[in-house]
Amino acid sequence: MGLKGRALSPVVATVILTSIMLTTVAVAVYFSTSLIDAHRQRMEYESAKELLSYAATAFEQAALGTGGARYVRFSLASTGLNFEQTPYTLEVTLGEGKQISLQLRRVSICAAPLVTTVDRVIYPEGGFLSELNKLIVGAGEPIALVYESFSGRACAFLEPRRVRAIYSGVTYVIEDGRQKLYNYYTIHAVEVTFGGLGGAGTIPLIFRNKGVTVLEYRFNTPSVTISASLNGIKSERELTGSQEASGSIVIVKISRVEVATG
Repeated sequence: MGLKGRALSPVVATVILTSIMLTTVAVAVYFSTSLIDAHRQRMEYESAKELLSYAATAFEQAALGTGGARYVRFSLASTGLNFEQTPYTLEVTLGEGKQISLQLRRVSICAAPLVTTVDRVIYPEGGFLSELNKLIVGAGEPIALVYESFSGRACAFLEPRRVRAIYSGVTYVIEDGRQKLYNYYTIHAVEVTFGGLGGAGTIPLIFRNKGVTVLEYRFNTPSVTISASLNGIKSERELTGSQEASGSIVIVKISRVEVATG
């Protein structure tokens, strides 16, 4: 009985060693596969974020530049492209009670589960809260903001959450048969709508200019205060020009941009 037990011990030892080796190999393969998959997901998300920043430029070109249409092509495997109508409204007030309301819609790129990130602004470069809280911008500053945050998964957002207010010079107005000097201000805003959506794999994100609504307001003061509010955030700016002006004319241009994938 003892001899038989000693004869089986090498077999048992071989089985145990083989099991340990197979378990070690399985664990190594699992972790290496996870690392490769996490790297692949991270690279695709980083590439999609760069394209989203470029899309912000294309968006403004279609909205405020030469018009027409622009598109950016996304190649997606693990990353998702989403279109969201938020419950928030951008409220813009001019002077004494002239108000404009714009429903906020945005495009987002969300990564696969293995990707993480922190809150930061991608375009334009700047502090997260300082850029997110800036609702009124001047010449040379973008209307569309691209930022990312983590809430269950890493997501980057393209959001036209600003208006641009600039001093455009002076003009002359005939009032009571007399020629008067007026300051001339221009405010640009963008209203987003969604067109045909859908697709898989390689998807074109298309921005189409659907026209511009022009509003004109007159004020009896050479300067005009503009304020904006969005989801508890408030911004205010005083538009100033020539102090010799008898009043101000504010032209509001609201561009309508359709976002679609086909």
